[in-house]
Amino acid sequence: MKFHGGLRLRDHKQALSGQSIVDAPLPKRLLVSLRTNRGVEADAVVSVGDTVLKGQVIARSDDVMVSDVHAPSSGRVTSINKRPSAAPDAALAQVIEITTDGLDQWCEPLAMAGVSLPELMHQAGLMGMGGAGFPAHVKYGQGVETLIINGAECEPNIACDEALMLAQPERVIRGTELMMQAAGAEHGIIAIEDTLGGVGTALNEAMASMGVSGISVTQVPNIYPTGGEKQLIEVLTGLQVPVGRTPAVLGLLMQNVATAAAMADAHDVQRPLVDRIITVSGEAVAQPINVRALIGTPLSDLLSLAGVDSDAVDGLVIGGPMMGFAMPHADVGIDKTSNCLLALKRSSERPETAMPCIRCGDCVQVCPQELLPQQLFWYIQGEQWEKTRSHHVNDCIECGACAYVCPSEIKLVDYYRFAKAELRFLDYKQGQSSHSKSRFEAREARLERLKKERQAKRHAKTAQLKDRKAAKKEISDVLARIKKAKDENND
Repeated sequence: MKFHGGLRLRDHKQALSGQSIVDAPLPKRLLVSLRTNRGVEADAVVSVGDTVLKGQVIARSDDVMVSDVHAPSSGRVTSINKRPSAAPDAALAQVIEITTDGLDQWCEPLAMAGVSLPELMHQAGLMGMGGAGFPAHVKYGQGVETLIINGAECEPNIACDEALMLAQPERVIRGTELMMQAAGAEHGIIAIEDTLGGVGTALNEAMASMGVSGISVTQVPNIYPTGGEKQLIEVLTGLQVPVGRTPAVLGLLMQNVATAAAMADAHDVQRPLVDRIITVSGEAVAQPINVRALIGTPLSDLLSLAGVDSDAVDGLVIGGPMMGFAMPHADVGIDKTSNCLLALKRSSERPETAMPCIRCGDCVQVCPQELLPQQLFWYIQGEQWEKTRSHHVNDCIECGACAYVCPSEIKLVDYYRFAKAELRFLDYKQGQSSHSKSRFEAREARLERLKKERQAKRHAKTAQLKDRKAAKKEISDVLARIKKAKDENND
């Protein structure tokens, strides 16, 4: 099966082929972001000056969309403040800075007694490690027939998942088994690109040696963005996830291969997610590498490890060349979703400024979500936000295929991100307005109720006074009749 649109891109991964994973040395400092996905932050449970151990919880929240955050190494908390983050939208976030002590000393293992697998994911800080970073545990609890493990790294330059599957296929298989158990799924599919024959062999051999059944390794076309959730589901099953719904409505659940490996660590070794494999690549990198680094490792440390001349770097991007986000500087710590660091040189091939849209329709042909990119662009330029909503701008996965083929060099994805932000703001204002209206109406109803209650009290009091006067008059009449009767008898 194939989805609509897409691109065949040069993968720029040849230099990474066959390389072993490099273990990054312990950084002197770690910058751990508390922003666990788009817009949601955990709350720090440590203070400046506190000593922490590796794996210790340093932030958590009651919000279901937040997983626990752990210290990646032992040391001392030296600051907690707003800094740029490596989150999917590169926004400012609360960051805990830890000065490491060089001991890398672990705290007590995760508690396992009486803990369900989804709750273990929560406590271990497991997140989707190949996309927007939604907490893993929120996907469980619904009827799931098939678990899909996404190993389709279709974006150029990124090879961290390939390196993981080649080096530690048993961890991926074990994590897949546990996630199937947590979801109640009968079938598991590990999806890899059709160019990764060696990965398929490694996974199948691992399953055979482990005696695992119920999991299959399936190759998918190396077409960008096959690794997108909806696109991969359509390729594997021929089904389309309905607009505004999740794969759960089709009895499907998807996780990244790195998340599966982290699940194996959480269950079998009782250790939380404190590190990940990240690809360091780009034009300024002479020899790209896959690095296992602690969460919070500064980008500058990774560049030094890759032997990058900082003077030759003109830009840093977290993520791939299609969907990545520019970083303001190298003093940013990687997070759980950081799958790639690109060090870029200035390019003279493409113009600095965009030209007018010529309505060629190339963007429509490649859009994997079957949207109308050029029409959305016109609506955004005209600030017709509700028109962009009705044309499903929120369904845009920001893959960048439209911008890649645009002959006018328009940065279309930037416009769509802006439109989404405007719609969120409009919804927020509408929510605030509705809340204010509800409060006003509640106040008016309360005042009207109090007014009626006061009136009822006045009426009751008036009636009571009338009753008293009538009673007094009746008593006076009785006394007068008695007196009259006495007077008559005396006469």
